[in-house]
Amino acid sequence: MKVPQTGNRETMELKMTPMIDVVFLLLVFFVWTSSFELPEFDLPSAIAETPSGGTSVQSQAAPAEAFDELIVRLSTREGQLLIRFNEASIDTVADLGAQLTKIISIGVQPPIIIDPDDDVTMNDAVRVYDAARDAGADRVLFAADPES
Repeated sequence: MKVPQTGNRETMELKMTPMIDVVFLLLVFFVWTSSFELPEFDLPSAIAETPSGGTSVQSQAAPAEAFDELIVRLSTREGQLLIRFNEASIDTVADLGAQLTKIISIGVQPPIIIDPDDDVTMNDAVRVYDAARDAGADRVLFAADPES
């Protein structure tokens, strides 16, 4: 029987390159999958409160509760486009654009939801969408049918 030699042992070498590669890949994965959107609590809403304390200068910020979301309902009657903006009747698409410009000029960017009826043509819906975008709105959305 041969006796193992104890004096000629090789030392184990720990290689750091594969471990650094794995850490780098994990870092890249988490950066790519993370979300860089604003958290909802940072956006203005009806329950937002003004900060207490601070300077005595009052800011002229728009009340956020008045502009949580703006709803534009479109319908037709006898071939004429009817526009209801937050339950108020608007005569033309240009008048709607003027009102949206006034709201956006005070510094708020509420989402504008366009809710067309089934009988509204795509041309009319796109004209209203374009008027909202021309007024400076960032988020113009179309309402979805809950049954579909």
